[in-house]
Amino acid sequence: MSFLGGAECSTAGNPLTQFTKHVQDDKSLQRDRLVGMGPGGLQEGMRSRAMMGGQDQMMDEFMQQPGQLPAAAAPQPFAMEQLRRELDQFQTASPRTGSPGWAAEFDPGEQARMEAAFNGPKGAMMNNGPGFTPAEFARFQQQSRVGMPRTASPATSTASPMMAGYQRPMGMGSYMGTMGMGGLGMMRPVYNQMGVQQQQQQQQPGEATVQDKGKGRMVELDDENWEAQFAEMETAGNQTLDDEAEAAIEAELNDLDRSVPSGAEQGVDAFENVWQRAQAETTTNRKLVEDDGFEVQDSMHVGDLEEWDGFDTLNTRFRDPQLGDYLFEEDNVFRAVSNPFEEGVKIMREGGNLSLAALAFEAAVQKDPQHVQAWTMLGAAQAQNEKELPAIRALEQALKIDPNNLDALMGLAVSYTNEGYDSTAYRTLERWLSVKYPTIIDPKNITPDSNLGFTDRQILHDRVIDLFIQAAQLSPSGEHMDPDVQVGLGVLFYCAEEYDKAVDCFSAALASTESGTVNQKEQLHLLWNRLGATLANSGRSEEAIEAYEQALNINPNFVRARYNLGVSCINIGCYPEAAQHLLGALAMHRVVEQEGRERAREIVGGADGLDDEQLERMLHISQNQSTNLYDTLRRVFTAMPTATGAQIVARTLRDLGVTVIFGLVGIPVVEIAEEAINLGIRFIAFRNEQACSYAASVYGYITGQPGVCLVVGGPGVLHALAGIGNASANNFPLLVLAGSAETTGVTKGAFQEMDAISLLTPHTKLAVRASSLNFIQGAVENAYRTCWYGRPGPTFVDLPADIIQGKTSSGFRLPQPQDTAVPPPPKASGDPALVAKAAELLKSARAPLLVVGKGAAYARAETIIRDLVEQTQIPFLPTPMGKGILPDSHPLNASSARSAALKHADVVLVLGARLNWILHFGEAPKWDPKAKIIQVDLCAEEIGRNAGRAELGIIGDINLVVGQLFTALSTWRYTPSQSQFPRLLAASAEKNEAKAQKAALTPTPANAPLTYQRAFHIIKTTLNTVSPQEDGGIVYVSEGANTMDISRSVFPLSHPRQRLDAGTYATMGVGMGYVIAAHEAYNTAVAPASVGATQQKKIVALEGDSAFGFSAMEIETMARYRIPALIFVINNSGIYHGDTATEAAWRVLQDQTAANDTISSENDDQTQKLGLRSTSLLYETRYEQLATMCGGNGYFVRSEEELEKATREGFLSDRPTIVNVIVEPGVGKKIAFAWQGAEKDQAKL
Repeated sequence: MSFLGGAECSTAGNPLTQFTKHVQDDKSLQRDRLVGMGPGGLQEGMRSRAMMGGQDQMMDEFMQQPGQLPAAAAPQPFAMEQLRRELDQFQTASPRTGSPGWAAEFDPGEQARMEAAFNGPKGAMMNNGPGFTPAEFARFQQQSRVGMPRTASPATSTASPMMAGYQRPMGMGSYMGTMGMGGLGMMRPVYNQMGVQQQQQQQQPGEATVQDKGKGRMVELDDENWEAQFAEMETAGNQTLDDEAEAAIEAELNDLDRSVPSGAEQGVDAFENVWQRAQAETTTNRKLVEDDGFEVQDSMHVGDLEEWDGFDTLNTRFRDPQLGDYLFEEDNVFRAVSNPFEEGVKIMREGGNLSLAALAFEAAVQKDPQHVQAWTMLGAAQAQNEKELPAIRALEQALKIDPNNLDALMGLAVSYTNEGYDSTAYRTLERWLSVKYPTIIDPKNITPDSNLGFTDRQILHDRVIDLFIQAAQLSPSGEHMDPDVQVGLGVLFYCAEEYDKAVDCFSAALASTESGTVNQKEQLHLLWNRLGATLANSGRSEEAIEAYEQALNINPNFVRARYNLGVSCINIGCYPEAAQHLLGALAMHRVVEQEGRERAREIVGGADGLDDEQLERMLHISQNQSTNLYDTLRRVFTAMPTATGAQIVARTLRDLGVTVIFGLVGIPVVEIAEEAINLGIRFIAFRNEQACSYAASVYGYITGQPGVCLVVGGPGVLHALAGIGNASANNFPLLVLAGSAETTGVTKGAFQEMDAISLLTPHTKLAVRASSLNFIQGAVENAYRTCWYGRPGPTFVDLPADIIQGKTSSGFRLPQPQDTAVPPPPKASGDPALVAKAAELLKSARAPLLVVGKGAAYARAETIIRDLVEQTQIPFLPTPMGKGILPDSHPLNASSARSAALKHADVVLVLGARLNWILHFGEAPKWDPKAKIIQVDLCAEEIGRNAGRAELGIIGDINLVVGQLFTALSTWRYTPSQSQFPRLLAASAEKNEAKAQKAALTPTPANAPLTYQRAFHIIKTTLNTVSPQEDGGIVYVSEGANTMDISRSVFPLSHPRQRLDAGTYATMGVGMGYVIAAHEAYNTAVAPASVGATQQKKIVALEGDSAFGFSAMEIETMARYRIPALIFVINNSGIYHGDTATEAAWRVLQDQTAANDTISSENDDQTQKLGLRSTSLLYETRYEQLATMCGGNGYFVRSEEELEKATREGFLSDRPTIVNVIVEPGVGKKIAFAWQGAEKDQAKL
């Protein structure tokens, strides 16, 4: 086996390696010109109908155009319906990676079997040594059908997914197929030696394999006589091969036919169908290699071999083509023309229809068979029209008439190269050189026309290159060099895969100013195309595209350049663009088709009796068909990326600008989450849908853009309904996406089946089900827009499992991101008349008041509102989440005199707040019943609600309306000299602040629990030392009855949207979700610019122990995503209040409940009720251990010193921290809302 290694181990110099290189290639690519790269670099044919995917809108539009050519027995240039059917058949097929036809090549011992099968008698070679000849390959070759018109074979080989292999790595011996060069369209097949070497290494030295009735047996070779034994084995199986060849191939084809399911078996699952085809082809191909062999007989029917299309050009590179005579069109309109040759030349010169030009030249040679120029031009027209084989036939005929015709010789050399007849191409170039430069090579000394083996072919190649280099050296350097020599040399370098040298040669030909055949004006487009194909094969697709564009600028109807341009687009992964170019090439035919009809009418002299059917028949091309465009287009549509429903959802969200999704996944929505993560969208996975829906809703409030929540169907939707209700009540923009049962399982009791649309329609602005893959993008985009525009709120998209997991047809493309992105909601100014009226009311007011709600914070109206307050000096009252729009420290802030402000104001401007329970509906006794309330709101339905007056309401964006008011009040300022209102506010504020200050500053007695006010004071003062309040470095989250109510006035804010609480819905359990949302909005790299965060913010949560329990497990979520939140759990061991002052007393109540001893008489002291109450919680639960359990920090705090230390350390920590603060239980206090005017001993909510 020494001839596999050593100095001659290269593919060029090694016969066996040359042989194995070619038997490992799927030669269907020689004809189809396009190939993918599979694992290990092996080629894969792409003819499988099972791979064919659907086509996109371009294909649909193209096929809907009128004027299709009539059907005929032979394939038609525009038989697009056939392509459509094939693509449709393939839509549902499962993709396969790797062609099963290659299975036998990796079988251990295969190398030895192939050697034995192809060994033959030694013959005289150019190097007088043993070699391999084309005859030795004929045993594996089926009857040649070269030149016979046909469509792509239905052989079941496939390509790697997504056509990934079209990008040929640098240094590989090939590309993705033969890219026609219109001369030199040679995209070379990939040659892979790895498999051969691996097989060879498994065979022991001194052994050889011979064939014995289809079975391989090992024969021991002795050291002395191994050559003779080897020679004997070479001829041992020849007779058997000859005798059994026809029977063997017929049996194998019959086996294949029987093993592959027919198209009529519609019930068979698509995957099973593909799998059975793969098994059938693998089995058949393995038999082909293992059996004794076969020899094709002339009598074999061609149609039976259609499944073996890949083998019909197996050895074309080493033998001369046998194409036969040129096939003329039976009806040719140009037969009626007196000088069809001139007509053809005119068409070519004007860049017209190449098929029409070919018909003209056909008529010319039929009139004068010795018209050598007509034959040459016919060959050129067919080659440019992507019809290489007819071109070869025509050019060969030209050489029969004039063997020294330089144009025909050069054209033939290029066409031979395109079709893989390399040896013949070399001899043709040598012959061309002998004619033009007889001083370099005497025509008598050219290589004879005989079949060559591997080694001889390489020797011939080197010889011809040397001769051409000598010819090039005869010409001056630079722009005066012979362009024809440069093109010939470029072809030779191309064949040797020395693409850089070939590029230099073609570039030199283009730069040459000398007159030559190849650089004539009418030939320049061919030269640019050759340069482009060479650049493409060298992996320089972008440069290749520029070269093809140059060719098309010269000749817009140059089909081959358009075809090559499409292939280069494939190579760089631009499949839609590739399809456009290929469809454009087909459209060229269509555009000039009508021109051809009109020209035909002129040719026949405007005969009135010629109907359309006769004209079509005279123009019809039936003999010289090319399927390259269709085959390639079919593969492009197959290779165009498909998308699953999950991918469409994720890509749509990305294109809408979504950067974070809050969710809890399961089947089937996990696929959406995974695709989103792959696209760079942050996915925050929660432990409960309730918390994640809260997070998504408040994220929309903080950022001013919709928050997105992803949950499973059924129970997941029910849990997320809490967040939907919260978003609806608070007017937060929220988009909820949820999975659901398969559409085919509805009403059958499918997995998590629930009619979510009917359930959520009353609670959302829009609830829609994506009924198809095509509807996903529109549904998601519309829901996103709807939740954001107008009054913000929740929307819902239901995504059935089969839609999420379904796949689109080939070539699916989402709209460009700029077309999908939804711009911010449009803004409207207020009615100028109403603005003027409101301004006059404010000017006339004795006690004006501004109420600023969270709607103003959402609208980012803080700047203009601050300007209005500073200019007018009107007192303002923020709602709980409206705090920070103006600093709490502002002297006009009436928060400490809230009740007095509402009761005595006579004109109230309400900005971004609703007259709901938080503002006592605007009604007495909390409000002055005579007060004039001016509402500013986006939503007309809110105007005039409760105590509001419709005639005073202003519909519009707060920023714009306040700006209008600012202008209208620019010369006015509130002067309270004659009003008691400011003094009332000041007195009330002083009283309330003194009371609060006393509670905050009173030290905690020894052995006594902390009070709420004292605990909050210590937390506030400690936080101020590490993050000054005016810097805005802290976002507060607060929930729980007493905790939220008391902390609201203790922790002042100077910046908007930095206090989040239970809100309009008074929703308990929002805290942990809000913490996570605030961190994502302020502290991550994907935080929206609309947040305006200039520094990292610490998220501090003040949680009642009851409220904390709703979503306490989200501590693990924070730990997982490294969210260093500082969480204070204010623990009074109960809801609103605790039960006892000591643990012992609480255990008694627990025992009573356990014994069901809780019956109390009406006369019993109500303060001594038996058992645990409905508001009871476990006594002093150790909540801090949740943090330590997850790797965070936990502090159990009873004293002021412990609280201060825990606060400071927790703030500086980079881990989640829980500070469990034990406070007074508030035993015996009554439950009431503080804003309702609670009596002395009532607990606050």
